[in-house]
Amino acid sequence: MEINLGNAIPLFAHDVAVSTITKSIKTKKGKAKKEIYMELVFIDAMRKTALARINLPMSVLEQLPKTIEDNLKKVKKELKDKSLPKQKEETKIKTNGSYFG
Repeated sequence: MEINLGNAIPLFAHDVAVSTITKSIKTKKGKAKKEIYMELVFIDAMRKTALARINLPMSVLEQLPKTIEDNLKKVKKELKDKSLPKQKEETKIKTNGSYFG
């Protein structure tokens, strides 16, 4: 999947706050059906403001740790290499799932 990053303004977050949101509705049979989302609030400590407030469903949350771990391995390998890049690399977005909400 190709994603156009042209309209996205890069922001630097110093911190992140995490909370869990649980929504439940009663079904016709009287049972409770739950949906859980994790809310991530990215914070700019210099301006003392929230930069983004993002709610993620379970389908994305389950893939997030592996995606971050894979990216960290690549970054650590790149940091060990002392040579300078020959050309500017393109930003590539890897998605692990199909949910876009």
